Amino acid sequence: MSQTTDRKAELQGRLAEHKDIEPVERLVQYAFRGGKAAKSWTGEEHLVSGPRITIDALKEMLIAPDQVILLAELVDGAEQKLVGCIHLQKVGEHVHIGMLAVDPDVQSVGAGKFLMNWTEQYATQHYKSKQVVGEVVSGRPELMDWYLRLGYEKTGETAPFNPEGVTHLVDGLHFVKIRKNLER
Repeated sequence: MSQTTDRKAELQGRLAEHKDIEPVERLVQYAFRGGKAAKSWTGEEHLVSGPRITIDALKEMLIAPDQVILLAELVDGAEQKLVGCIHLQKVGEHVHIGMLAVDPDVQSVGAGKFLMNWTEQYATQHYKSKQVVGEVVSGRPELMDWYLRLGYEKTGETAPFNPEGVTHLVDGLHFVKIRKNLER
């Protein structure tokens, strides 16, 4: 999958491989917990501290059946840079999404929308899924608004937010479940 950006660079997608584990881990930590993310609408460091993902968790994702990590790379001539990722897991007739991360330094190139469009195509074509589901942390109204603009809806359900190794910096955090029907 590919998409040309406003610049001469092009977004291209591919499936993550074992060699991508460390770069994906760095990207996810940077997008959610570090660097410029502290000033970005995508960061969570004002809500929690601790790792967003671990190397071991990424390894498990890559070897598990019915799971993939989609990558977005910004390609400009011979140069390519990992700028985004998302995890997909087939669960029954739907695909569960998580770990959507975009490099805060290049958020204006459309990598998030690129990954979400590809997610929906991948879910339909490879998993024959009828729906994409996921969760948004309750303290992230700007992220929820972004998903709603993409056609997702709140299900009315919530779930506990207690990832291993993560400390809450604010009280009352939980997941808000979202979904989008893919049947046309």
